[in-house]
Amino acid sequence: MTVAFENKVAIVTGAGGGIGLAIANDLLSEGATVYAFDIKNHPQELTQSKRAHFVQGDLRDPTQVRALFGTIDKAHGKLDCVVNAAGVCFFERDGSIEAMDTSVFSATIEINLAGAISIARESLPLLRKAGGGAIVHIASIVGLRNMENIIDGGPADAYQISKAGLVSLSRSIAMQYAHQRIRSNTVCPGSIATPMTDSIYADVDRVAAMQARTPLGVIGQPADVSAAAVFLLSDRARFITGIDLPVDGGLLAKL
Repeated sequence: MTVAFENKVAIVTGAGGGIGLAIANDLLSEGATVYAFDIKNHPQELTQSKRAHFVQGDLRDPTQVRALFGTIDKAHGKLDCVVNAAGVCFFERDGSIEAMDTSVFSATIEINLAGAISIARESLPLLRKAGGGAIVHIASIVGLRNMENIIDGGPADAYQISKAGLVSLSRSIAMQYAHQRIRSNTVCPGSIATPMTDSIYADVDRVAAMQARTPLGVIGQPADVSAAAVFLLSDRARFITGIDLPVDGGLLAKL
C-alpha cells in the first residue's frame, strides 16, 4: 500500500460498481478513508478496511445527501477528495430530443447533473475546513464532442447533454473556488467496459466496431479511468484545475 492519501478523507458516489468502485478501491489502497455512496447494495468487491465506509442511499434525496455529509463532518471535521462518479444512460430509451420519452431526459439529468451539483454543494464547506481539496467529476468524451456515430448509430441526447453540463459545472467550480485551494476537474472516458455498458458489450459486432474506431484498438477498463481520477485528486496534480482529461484510447485525437 502506498500512502499518497494518508489522513485524507474522500467521498465517491456511484461506488457500487464500475468506475466508482475502482476509484474507491484505489483510494483505499493509497491510504484514504473512503465513504462509498450508491443506491446499489454493498459491493462485495469493495476493499475490506476500517477506512472503508459504504453508505447506501439515493443522491436525488437531499435529506440523505445532507445526512451523509453530516456523518463525515462529525467523524472527521473535513473532506479532502470528492468524486462524482454516479451516472446512468438509458441506452435503448435515450435518443434525439424529438423522439425520446421526456421521463428519460428528466431522470438522466436528475442523476448525472443535478445529483452531482448536490454532492458538490454539500462538499464545499468541508473542503474549506480541510484548507482546500479536489473534486473529480466523471463526465464523458460525448460531453466534449458529439457522439462519433450520432448519425449512423443515433444520438443519446439526454446522456450527452448531462455530461456536457457536468463539464461546464466543473469549470465553473474550478474558477469560483481556486482562491480557496479547491480544484475541480473532469475525467472524460471513451469506450469503457462497465456494468452500465454490459448490454452493449454483449453485442460482439458492436464491440468490434468500438475497438476498430478507437486508435489503441481496445475497450478501456474502469482501472484506466480510476488511474486518471486518482492522479487528479492527488497532490501531484496540485497545479491542475479546470481541465477535462479524456481517457479514450485516442478517439478524440482523430475527430
